[in-house]
Amino acid sequence: MKIRKAEKEDLGEIDKIYVEGSIDEGKLQFPKVSEKEMLKELEKYSKIRRQGFRRELKNKKHYWIVVKINKGIVGFGQARIKNKYVGMVEKIYVYRKFRRKGIGKKILKKLILWLKNKKVKHIEAGIYWNNKPSIKLQKRLGFKPISLRMRLK
Repeated sequence: MKIRKAEKEDLGEIDKIYVEGSIDEGKLQFPKVSEKEMLKELEKYSKIRRQGFRRELKNKKHYWIVVKINKGIVGFGQARIKNKYVGMVEKIYVYRKFRRKGIGKKILKKLILWLKNKKVKHIEAGIYWNNKPSIKLQKRLGFKPISLRMRLK
């Protein structure tokens, strides 16, 4: 297993992993929404999402990494500097068949190290309420809940 900084050529595979992971997150958070509906919504924003990923990859306030096993990318992570005090762990996604093997933990540790090297005072992560695996991972590495955001439609 090798973890390295993401490159422009990785964006296609990163997007595939993101879509798979977003559907799995969606199933946890919105169980009444079908996978087909989620996929349709994700496809609708595919071009904009990929442009955003490309832009962030070039931005020095963002840090993107990929995990390779053999010759294939199996997961990725992204962090960003929000301001001089706060760094954000934005994304950690791993292909389904590679989950529960410690890859997410390695990604999170690498993102935390990058943020600490950037001298932020606090590191935060936004996680969907029902994403128990992600919450468990974050807590294992010392994150504590600080707020709950709610929405009315």
